[in-house]
Amino acid sequence: MSERGLVVHQGSLTDMETALAEATTAIRDHLTGILDQVNAQTTAWTEETPSRVAQQAHEQRLRDGIEALTQALDSVRGAVATHRETAREAELENVALIG
Repeated sequence: MSERGLVVHQGSLTDMETALAEATTAIRDHLTGILDQVNAQTTAWTEETPSRVAQQAHEQRLRDGIEALTQALDSVRGAVATHRETAREAELENVALIG
């Protein structure tokens, strides 16, 4: 019968945390920049026109979506950090038991 085990590479988990944090920032910055460009190009539209009202409603939905996405990425990053720390603690306990 083969032994079952789990190998955790803490460095890889740390790399994943970093990548998720960088992705969150990149997504937020890129999409916010695009929305800011749209707003800069539509400054002549009055607030009452149907096209401006529709544009602003769509922009709000996009901003809400960006926020939901970045919160989800932050949640995943937090879970990865928790697993990394749990794995580190388990390794420390195993070393203490062997030593």
